[in-house]
Amino acid sequence: MKRLLTLLTAVSVSFTAFGQIDMGVPAAAGKGGTANAMLGNFDCIGINPSNLGWRDNHVFSFTVANVGLTAQSRALDFNTLRNALTNPSDTFTMAQKQEYANTFATPEGFNFTANINWFAASIYFPKFGGLAVNVRDRAFAHVTLSQNAAEVMFLGANAPAYLDSSALTQNISSFFDGTSISMLHYREVNIAYGRKIFGLGTKAEDGTQPIEFFGGIGFKMLWGLGNVDANIQNGLLAGNTSLTSTYEVNYGNIQNFTSVKSGEVFNSVGQGTAIDFGFSTVINEKIRAAVSFSDMGEITWTQNLLLASDTIMPSLDSTTTGINSWDMSSQASYFFGDLVNYDPGREYTTKLPGRMRIGYGMKIGERLQIGADVVVPLNKTSYNLASPYIALGAEIKTFEFLKFHAGVAGNQDIGWNVPAGITIGPIGFFEIGLASGDVLTYFSKSDNPNLSFALGVIRFNFNKMDSSAPAPTN
Repeated sequence: MKRLLTLLTAVSVSFTAFGQIDMGVPAAAGKGGTANAMLGNFDCIGINPSNLGWRDNHVFSFTVANVGLTAQSRALDFNTLRNALTNPSDTFTMAQKQEYANTFATPEGFNFTANINWFAASIYFPKFGGLAVNVRDRAFAHVTLSQNAAEVMFLGANAPAYLDSSALTQNISSFFDGTSISMLHYREVNIAYGRKIFGLGTKAEDGTQPIEFFGGIGFKMLWGLGNVDANIQNGLLAGNTSLTSTYEVNYGNIQNFTSVKSGEVFNSVGQGTAIDFGFSTVINEKIRAAVSFSDMGEITWTQNLLLASDTIMPSLDSTTTGINSWDMSSQASYFFGDLVNYDPGREYTTKLPGRMRIGYGMKIGERLQIGADVVVPLNKTSYNLASPYIALGAEIKTFEFLKFHAGVAGNQDIGWNVPAGITIGPIGFFEIGLASGDVLTYFSKSDNPNLSFALGVIRFNFNKMDSSAPAPTN
């Protein structure tokens, strides 16, 4: 993963970014992100903490090493995108370099998200509610290149636009106008709590009521590991970057700058906090509605800081042929200094991609659940959704130990996908889940591939000991 993220940060011609839906949980990824009124236990942390108070949660549940990755591109076909992720060191042929120079000048050219859940656990007490904690890495990245930027990136001094003598009289902000590349990578520790607030109607013997209302809140401590946040639009260039030395980026020769190991925890170069909060309603244990607000916070970057400056386009040596593979940790100096000037900068703050989620869920019989989510961006940060995201999903339990997930999800920017997944378990108290955010990609979606998967291989659920209590369904 480090090599891929280094690739995304090293291509720093100039920048803005795009964030996608959190697909780190297989049960959510298999339904395209339909989660707000369907997931409880630690699965709901970071989505809607109020769901921790639902009475059908497990008494105790924990997992390690859940992974969710999504890569989507309108510029690359399926095979090229797959090869870029799995074999980033393969050297480009001249024909490939010319092809990428022609095709990469596409809006929303490349988008990437990663969620690595190192550890998560939740515990539920009927009278107290539910508590959960997780530790995870999150990353968002985006690339959009103008025609000039795409040609210079892949062809260097041989780019048609660069062969025009007028190129060397233009500012970078003019020559590369319409280009954006960004990345955000941080580690978070999230502690969340949810419980029943009040209910309506006559109480049953087990304390349930026909209509119950839940609330919850989550607090996050954030360690910034990497950020590239800049933009060339309408002839204006502004940009900052701050990367942990773990990336091992070759910056070339930037005066008065040396990447150093920093931060007492996780070798971080930034720190911050954020909160999530949400509410949900359960009607007759069958119908659920929910609303939540997530990632309301920011990170302040304080170490390894660089500031991009606008200058006249530099002259490139005739032997400069652009990048030669997707593995660019050793090629980063081409961008840091050869094309764009960087100088040591001051600390700066970036907001997280805040979102509002509205969800609906319904149980039909004992084996089918359906639901829908609408995710709306709350700010215009570089890493947020550009437009509302809609997901429709279903979960079918064929046996007590086997569930299938499926749905339809997307928006006008990233296209529409058909997610699917499977959960095996519990076998005793062990469970495994696997999902893809778009199964069509593997068959026919070559013009806008979306390689997306989520995997959870070590999960343990301990159920209620009271046999009269409703059986957990999450």
